[in-house]
Amino acid sequence: MPEALRLEAFLLVSSRVTAFMVSSPLFSLRDIPALARTGLGVLVALLLFTAVPLPADLPGPWLEYVFLVTKEIFVGLTLGIVSTMVYNSLRTAGELIDLQTGFGMANLFDPVTGSSTSLLGQYLSTLGILVFLELDGHHLLIRALADSFSLLPLGKGSFGGPLTSSVITIFIGVFVLGLRLAAPVVAVLLVSDIALALVARTVPQLNVFILGFPIKAGLAILLLSLLTPVLAALVGVMMGQMEKDLATVLAAMQP
Repeated sequence: MPEALRLEAFLLVSSRVTAFMVSSPLFSLRDIPALARTGLGVLVALLLFTAVPLPADLPGPWLEYVFLVTKEIFVGLTLGIVSTMVYNSLRTAGELIDLQTGFGMANLFDPVTGSSTSLLGQYLSTLGILVFLELDGHHLLIRALADSFSLLPLGKGSFGGPLTSSVITIFIGVFVLGLRLAAPVVAVLLVSDIALALVARTVPQLNVFILGFPIKAGLAILLLSLLTPVLAALVGVMMGQMEKDLATVLAAMQP
């Protein structure tokens, strides 16, 4: 392949890789400077370029080539956003627990994501990042990105109805996965609500609302402390789901 075509092909590869880096979990953290993320994307693109199947030819007119670059950027953004959605199931689980304990009344500003989050949602998200790195989750993301060039060659992305349906299904699955992660704590808190309701019926002089808040908060903290060793298995489930969802999205984008 001529050098000019190789340079154009590398720009397509780096467009997908850099777009993935700025939208995927871990790599898209606001603490990482934008220049560092861009440089990391170019570096990963250089490493992957030798293994990427390159097209035999590229469109001559510049307008068609710009369209291909834009398409590759959308492919990278879609893969990054889908992986971030699955990772956010940890934050969803924490927010569900906060709704049961009453911590949801005190939201925090997360400087990492630039959004408002709940107390336990922030705790599980931060702890999940550490476990994700320990389980080589960043390697999983890079491997999935490398496999995307085999499953979806350069310039072959399609953004039709199957992709929309797949993203909606994944979005719903994030809440289901978050509910599964929060289910043990939520179930115990529900039992405590029933017990407090019985106490309120038998001893109406007690202020159950004032009494219940510290009890439920203490139960939630105790249960999370006991379940922390199990978090590695839960993050492993999340990583498996992330890998399946990325494969589903890549299959939906095939023409």
